[in-house]
Amino acid sequence: MQNDLFDDMQESELRFRATFNNSAIGIVLAGLDGMPRMVNPAIMQITGYGEQELLHLSGLELSYPDDRDLASAPMMELLDGRRETFQSESRFVHKDGRVFWVRQTISAVRGPNGKPLYLVIMVEDIDEQKRNLVSLRESEARFRAMFESSAMGVVILDLKNLTLQYNPVALQFLDDPELPDTLNDPYEFISEQYREKEHEQFTDLLMGLRESYTCDRCYHPYKGEEVWSHVTLSTVKDTYGEARYIVAMLENITEQKKDQQRLLESEARFQAIFDNIAVGVAVMTLERRPIAFNATTEKIIGYNAEEMQNIDPRLLAVPEDREMDTELFQELIDGKRNSYVMERRYRHKDGRVFWARINYSLVRDLDGNPDYLIGIIEDIDEQKRAAERLAEQEADYLLNLQQRVQERTQELESANRRLQEEIGQRVKIEKELAEKAAEEAVTADRTRLARDLHDAVTQTLFSASLTAEVLPDLWDMDVNEAKKSTEELRQLTRGALAEMRTLLLELRPAALTQTRLGDLIKQLCEAFIGRSRLPITLNIDGDHELPPEVQIAVYRIAQESLNNVFKYARATQVNVSLFFLPDGLRFEVCDNGVGFDMSTIKPASLGMRIMRERAEAIGSDLNVSSTPGSGTCVELTWNENPNLKLRVL
Repeated sequence: MQNDLFDDMQESELRFRATFNNSAIGIVLAGLDGMPRMVNPAIMQITGYGEQELLHLSGLELSYPDDRDLASAPMMELLDGRRETFQSESRFVHKDGRVFWVRQTISAVRGPNGKPLYLVIMVEDIDEQKRNLVSLRESEARFRAMFESSAMGVVILDLKNLTLQYNPVALQFLDDPELPDTLNDPYEFISEQYREKEHEQFTDLLMGLRESYTCDRCYHPYKGEEVWSHVTLSTVKDTYGEARYIVAMLENITEQKKDQQRLLESEARFQAIFDNIAVGVAVMTLERRPIAFNATTEKIIGYNAEEMQNIDPRLLAVPEDREMDTELFQELIDGKRNSYVMERRYRHKDGRVFWARINYSLVRDLDGNPDYLIGIIEDIDEQKRAAERLAEQEADYLLNLQQRVQERTQELESANRRLQEEIGQRVKIEKELAEKAAEEAVTADRTRLARDLHDAVTQTLFSASLTAEVLPDLWDMDVNEAKKSTEELRQLTRGALAEMRTLLLELRPAALTQTRLGDLIKQLCEAFIGRSRLPITLNIDGDHELPPEVQIAVYRIAQESLNNVFKYARATQVNVSLFFLPDGLRFEVCDNGVGFDMSTIKPASLGMRIMRERAEAIGSDLNVSSTPGSGTCVELTWNENPNLKLRVL
């Protein structure tokens, strides 16, 4: 019996020894004073010390100085019997001096009376685990910092539990109080409006057939304007190569989209203008080779874009005019000027010669260097021909005016002679009175015409002559002032021409009904501008034929209104409007002059009375409104009434 017990104890001892010596974990049997009694090979390998060295080193001596007190409290509880075992993690110092982490599991072996006899210390080298954990935590911290601070939105979908994570920037896109953190289906990761569009790509992503894809999406936050995002979706795979996460990177491209939309709209507007503008527009190289031009250009020159690829645009000009802009063009491409305008003759594809106005403009690159040209061509052939015809007509008008004055003089002289023959034997006094009356009539008619010529046309032409004389010197001193004087000269000559036409109308009253009312009003305004130097804003809307008596009455009222402005208003701006209505018209003349008190106007005032009588004669309403210091407005409204009997004043 004793032998069997001895054998069992011996076998148990052998098993303990085998376990103690072959354990991969360091084992130390230590007394209650902390000094080792037995150590196994594993603890020697962990610490670097030999067996005899370890038997003379306590656990505190092996511990890193800062960690020696970490296990003091649980050790006291273990020795007092308040716990059976405890575990702690602390740093040891290897024999070679390096510091490393260990996990200690300490247990007490107690006697029959429950008091501890010695300690069993299990030591495990966890330095690599610790360092991996630290690296993992640092990596996690870096990732978390990147995730939270990224300027791009980041959304992570866990495909195993279908949970979502998103950073603050992503919330700016996905701002939705009903947005879940957990999904029922991976497709809920994509908003419904884009699922069908991205179905194939997203399915391939889930199945591992593609690593990533990109797309643009428009998000509508719970509050605020829509936001466009460029989205890059990619998979993160586990060690088995299966998709574990889907990461979506959201880049805000709202401004890019807006810029793109504005650019498209700008291009559309430019293309619409380019295609539909009434003048020819061509984009050319600095050598004047066409890059593109619109349909109007083709119409003006007769050649299409393909034909112009092999034609120098300068060769379209007639030979005599080709060198007109040589110096100007050289200054343009040298960057010394930005544009120039000129008029010259061109030959159409069908052989006819026509006048055109050419405007060349320089387009520079981002560095300010000449890049390409914009050429604008305008067919002014009809204008040129009309100007020539107008000059001829003006000469004819002056000749006719002189002839009419002469004819009127002859008519009066003839009437005077007939009068002398008829009265024959009348007394000398009556004869003298008749001759005197005839002479006064001739003189009055001549005087009126001469006065009109002097007051209106002569003075205007005199002013134009003075302006023309100083214009060359002014151009050398101040180009901007010279341009203003050129515009003033144009207004003066147009005003003189209008005055001349008005005088001719006085000589040929029938012309008042043969010319459109809008042209008559325009002519009156031009004559007024030339006479008064006041600006007129003219607005004519519509046109239709009017009864002769209505046209004459409106013309005379307009004439009287402008004369009153010239004589009394002291205005700086005059507005004239003529609106043709479906069944009538509305005409008004308004100025910003001194005005007058309506209550003080005399009922017998000749000008006012004549205007009212003319308005009543055609069955129209005439309204005159004015206050001192606030200008005057004359408004005439006429509605067609076929049953109304009209009389002409």
